[in-house]
Amino acid sequence: MMIFNPKNLALIFNIVGFQLVWFLCVYGAANGNIIPGLIAAVVFGLAVSRLSPHRKRDLITLSLALPIGFIMDSLLAKSGLITFSHALPSENWAPIWILGLWLGFSYTLNHSLHSIYAKPFFIFLFGFFGAPLAYSIAAYKFGAMAFNGDVLMALIAIACVWGFGLLVLRTINAWLSPMKEVSA
Repeated sequence: MMIFNPKNLALIFNIVGFQLVWFLCVYGAANGNIIPGLIAAVVFGLAVSRLSPHRKRDLITLSLALPIGFIMDSLLAKSGLITFSHALPSENWAPIWILGLWLGFSYTLNHSLHSIYAKPFFIFLFGFFGAPLAYSIAAYKFGAMAFNGDVLMALIAIACVWGFGLLVLRTINAWLSPMKEVSA
């Protein structure tokens, strides 16, 4: 098996590309300049869409992930447990830079995260454990967000919102655009 075959290169691009989007969005929010992260998210989405053999499914995933992600992160913001930096348009809603992250993240679900996303239990666990880790890094390493009050309560809220939110996203997505099941 060649490491540099087209399928592996696409997978590597998807993984590295989203990490770059995540870094630029989070770093930009922490430093008051969200434009590079938003541009990176749009370019990443366009590039993945252009290269994807599953464009229709990717667009369905994106059209679901943006509003569901906005609701998820707005619930967290409205709870008062977390505060996002550079909170445009309002501190009570998910900021624009978070939507850039959701744009980029949606393009990983059918690609580099496909084997996790295809299994409801695994995507629940991914959200439940992965989101608190990502939010902690964004808060403590970059300052893109802050925990207000009880950090443990905030992390539990993030875990629950993300675990169930990704499960809802995956369920609706699978109903609208059935995915090929993969073995664990």
